[in-house]
Amino acid sequence: MVDAAVVERVLCVVDRCLKGQFPDDYYKRCLYASFGVHSLLRALGHSPAVVGGNFLAFVVSRDQRQASMQGYASESGEHSHYWVELDGSIIDLGTYYLPVGSSFLSSEMPVLFWDTGYRMPKGLKYVPEARYASPEVAHLEPHIIEKMVPFLAACHARMGQPPVKPKIGKWLVTTPSSIQRAASKGDLWARAVIRYETMPAERLPI
Repeated sequence: MVDAAVVERVLCVVDRCLKGQFPDDYYKRCLYASFGVHSLLRALGHSPAVVGGNFLAFVVSRDQRQASMQGYASESGEHSHYWVELDGSIIDLGTYYLPVGSSFLSSEMPVLFWDTGYRMPKGLKYVPEARYASPEVAHLEPHIIEKMVPFLAACHARMGQPPVKPKIGKWLVTTPSSIQRAASKGDLWARAVIRYETMPAERLPI
C-alpha cells in the first residue's frame, strides 16, 4: 500500500498548483485535481484510477449550530465529482475544499485518504459511476485540455522541487480511528461526524 507521507506530498503539490492556476475557484476543479494526483502517483510507479461519480460529506458550521450534507456539481466533466482510487484507498482533496464553497462558515475538514477496508461513516458518501485506469488528456474537451496540459506540467515541475510544506490540513481522514483520534484532540468536524453517526438518518445536528 502507498505510504501516507507520499500521498500527502502529492496532495500538497496538486493543491499548490490548483491555487496557482485557478486562484478564484480552485476548490471546484476536482477533474484537474484528480488528473494531477493520478499523474503524479503514476510517475512514482503506482497504478491509480480516476473515478467519476457522486460525493457528499457532512459539513458543520464553526459555531456547531448548522450542518448539512454537501457535495459538488462539476462543470468540467460528465460526473458531479472526481477522485482517485489506489490500492483499496480513496484519495480526495474534495473534503478539504468543501468548506470553501459552503453556504455557511464551516469548520475545517481534512483531506481524505480512506482505507476502503473500513466502512465509511454516514457523514461521507462516495458513489462511483465510472473508473478510468488510464485517463487520457486527449479525450477531454478542447477547452479543458488547454488548461490541463500546463496544470499537469506544473504539478510534475513542483514535485521535482524540495517540499516546502509537506503537510496539507491538520490531519488525514484514513480510518474510523483517525476520526476518533482527531475528535479526542478537539477537532470540530470529527466530533460532529461522530455525533451524526448515532443520529436517525433524517436528523441533522443543528
